[in-house]
Amino acid sequence: MKHFSCNHFPIRENFPKLILLIVVIIGILSFSGCIRDDQTEYPLYAVSVNDELGCIELIYNGVVFRPYGVFVNNTFKGEQIGVREDAPQSKIYEVKGYDSDEWIVEYLEVIMGTNMILKAVGVTEIPIELEEYKEYDY
Repeated sequence: MKHFSCNHFPIRENFPKLILLIVVIIGILSFSGCIRDDQTEYPLYAVSVNDELGCIELIYNGVVFRPYGVFVNNTFKGEQIGVREDAPQSKIYEVKGYDSDEWIVEYLEVIMGTNMILKAVGVTEIPIELEEYKEYDY
C-alpha cells in the first residue's frame, strides 16, 4: 500500500502560482469596479460658434449660454451637470445657489484648470457675487 504524500500532490508545486493568479484576479476585479465613464453619466452641451459676436456658445435644452467671466477658485462651482460635446475633458457645473438654466460653470483643464462662468442669453439680473467676474459683454 502506498502512502499519500503532499509532496507529490501537484497543487503543492503550483501553489505560489495559484495564489498569484487569485491575487491578480481579485486586483483586476477590484480595479474595474473603480473605473467610471463619466462622459456617459452627464448630458452633452452642444457647442456653437457665434461669428457675429466672436464667441463660443454652449447650448442645452434650447438655452444658449455665453461667456461671462473667469474665476480661479472653486467658490461658485457646484455639482457637475454635463459635459461639452466637443471636449470630453470639459465638465459643466451648476453655479452654487443659482438656477442652472441661467448660470453655469465650465471647467476645462488644459495646462492650468480654468473655470468659466457662462450666462444664459436673456438673463439681465446679475447677482452681486458675480459682478466682479464680468469680463465679457455678450
